[in-house]
Amino acid sequence: MNDNPDARPIVVGFDDSPQAHDALVLGTAIATATGDRLVLAGAYGPEHVVREEELDARRAQVLERLGEAADSLPSDLPLPIERRALPGSSAAAALQELAELEHPRALVLGSCHRGAIGRVLIGGVADSLLHGAPCPVVIAPRGLAGGGMVRLRSVCVGFDGGPEGWTALQRGAQIAAAAGGCLRVAMVVPPLTAIPTVAVYPPEIVEQRLKAAERELDHALRSVAKRVEPAGRLLRGHPAEQLAEEAAAGVDLMVVGSRGYGPLQRVLLGSVSTSLMHSAPCPVMVVPRTAEFDPSEEGLAGEDQVAASA
Repeated sequence: MNDNPDARPIVVGFDDSPQAHDALVLGTAIATATGDRLVLAGAYGPEHVVREEELDARRAQVLERLGEAADSLPSDLPLPIERRALPGSSAAAALQELAELEHPRALVLGSCHRGAIGRVLIGGVADSLLHGAPCPVVIAPRGLAGGGMVRLRSVCVGFDGGPEGWTALQRGAQIAAAAGGCLRVAMVVPPLTAIPTVAVYPPEIVEQRLKAAERELDHALRSVAKRVEPAGRLLRGHPAEQLAEEAAAGVDLMVVGSRGYGPLQRVLLGSVSTSLMHSAPCPVMVVPRTAEFDPSEEGLAGEDQVAASA
């Protein structure tokens, strides 16, 4: 049993659907890597709607379902597994309240049942939580559980040089280090915005942008612990499209930051993360922006307590 004193919950929203089992295998992989507690959480409805006896019956049913899910996992997992039956007006509200109280390392959910096999597609619960959750939200592609247990061998971070990108880099590197995996840092240089007075931008302007991006990417790579074998990819094109292509190239987890404005410590989807949440071919984590970030060159990312516990 893992005795990591810094363990925090990895919460899996579970309702016994096939998509919930996708979230279960992904959440288990993250918790196993980071040494955190695995918390299986299911909602059983608002407390004021039904009689107490019926409410107790609903709660017992949810706990039984969560117990069966826990029993389906390998018996030799080195981590504690908890079950939580949650009251609430909706599953999203119940999970949001749990996240507010316990500050989990991540909240893991399955994709919508209408999505394509092997692709991420957020449903109603995930959509609600991706607009205000106080912790990273991770979505598993539909059908992920069909491949058995998941290993996080390759983590890719979508990096843009801003505070949100640095926050995503730190979280992605922490997970890669804890999992014993490698880290890929993808930075996309988008096309210059056309303006009426400029038909074609001078080549030196284009070259300056590329060199500035190269410096920023190099800075990011030098900030990451070398044991995660950081590799940089400087790409050109539309960020969402380029990151989706990277996600398809053997990535086990794609990590991106939240939108650059909105409340601190809250997930808020931007255009790139929204696009990935509707089509990515691998699990996607969206990390809320924080009040502080430190783009140092002294091993900022991947050497904190999470990595040290691996």
